[in-house]
Amino acid sequence: MKQPNAFQPFLFSSFQKKHSLTLGDLKWKAFEVHDFLGDAEDWGMVIENMLAEKNPALLTKLSLGTDHDMFCISSDDRDALHEIAEIVFEFYDNDALLDACIERYAQYDFVPNQPVPCQ
Repeated sequence: MKQPNAFQPFLFSSFQKKHSLTLGDLKWKAFEVHDFLGDAEDWGMVIENMLAEKNPALLTKLSLGTDHDMFCISSDDRDALHEIAEIVFEFYDNDALLDACIERYAQYDFVPNQPVPCQ
C-alpha cells in the first residue's frame, strides 16, 4: 500500500542523515506573469525572502539548491524540511495564493516585514 507523501508538493529523500526536498513542477507560467523564469533561482528567492520575513530561524537550518530546472532544499533537520513543505503546500496549488506569494517575495531588493498579501 502506497503511503501519502507528508512532504507534498516536494519529493523527500534521505541519505546518511542528510535530507532533501525536490520540487518537480516549478509552476513556470505563474512566474512568467511576473517576468520571472520560474526556475530554481526564482523559487529560491521566493522561499528565502518568505522565510527571512516569517521564520528566519528556519532559514538558517536549510540549504537552497539552484539547479536550473529542479529546485531542492536540503538539511540535516528533517523537521525543518517538513515545516517548509507545509508552508509551501499552503499556497502551491492555489493559483491566487501562489500569485500573491510570487508578487510579494520574488523581489531582488526584498524588504521584510511589510504587509503580506498571502497566507
